[in-house]
Amino acid sequence: MNRTTRFLSAMLMVASIGGRAASAQAAPSQLRRESIAKSSTSNPIPHAVSFREVQGRGLLVRTWVNGIGPFNFAIDTGAGATLISSRVASESRVKRASDRPASIAGLTGARTIAYHASLESLAIGEIENYLPAKGEVMITSGLPADLDGVLDPTEALAPLGYTIDIPGREFTAFDPRSEAVQMNQALLEGTVVTWLREAHGRRPFVMLDNGDRALIDTGSSLGLAMRDPNSSLRSAPSSARDVGGGQISTRRVSTSTISIGSLTLRRIPTDLVSGAEADAPVLLGLTALRPFRLRFDPLHRLIEIAQIEVPRRN
Repeated sequence: MNRTTRFLSAMLMVASIGGRAASAQAAPSQLRRESIAKSSTSNPIPHAVSFREVQGRGLLVRTWVNGIGPFNFAIDTGAGATLISSRVASESRVKRASDRPASIAGLTGARTIAYHASLESLAIGEIENYLPAKGEVMITSGLPADLDGVLDPTEALAPLGYTIDIPGREFTAFDPRSEAVQMNQALLEGTVVTWLREAHGRRPFVMLDNGDRALIDTGSSLGLAMRDPNSSLRSAPSSARDVGGGQISTRRVSTSTISIGSLTLRRIPTDLVSGAEADAPVLLGLTALRPFRLRFDPLHRLIEIAQIEVPRRN
């Protein structure tokens, strides 16, 4: 039986398509990754790089795979694995970790074939700005034609932490042993909260004040997004196909006010998703996250969310 990996990151226009990078059958791989996270950092800290936001594709960073590139990869905290298109895998001579096919599925549960892979090197910003690249990597044919890959920073930088400064358009890595996020850190416009995880995965979830667990998903172009059990697929104005080929639709409703720890987010655009499976998680996508700098500490399992003021340009 093929192992199915479910993705719930947003790679297509308004859809959030990425997901769970491990299932119960993936426990050995998960244990391997946790062991890596506990080991000492053997790689130099990559230097900060800038990214650009492209409508419908997210936060794009120049990426080199096995010294070949640059390619356009979307920075996606909700993916659960770093995804490489079949074309890029061929050009950069990425080796399959096994010839045994797996499968990945999007929000709808539709599946497409994928293969676990191993990389010689992964670099962003510049050809020699290497990432540890010790986490989950998969080759898939389910990406849009104009997107070369998806970079899951939790997987690609393990065991390092990372910062995504969305207003400043800067991506930074740090060593959580020496630059730990502090739970009691005082932030004027922000909060530090526990990094909640799934049973078999490391994607970043946070607890909302209403009791919902929400996935922080920089790959999603949505705001506060949740499954709409009462809306038919035909009635939703925006639609796209997920990474497995299934169709989902979204409709924007009234804004919401939610709290994450001590931080209150007001007038957050809210999207209802049709066509998603019943257990699809609540998402916090780019439309909700755009004013914030996000700092992820995988060692201490903490997330800092700080509002950043962008200087006005004359």
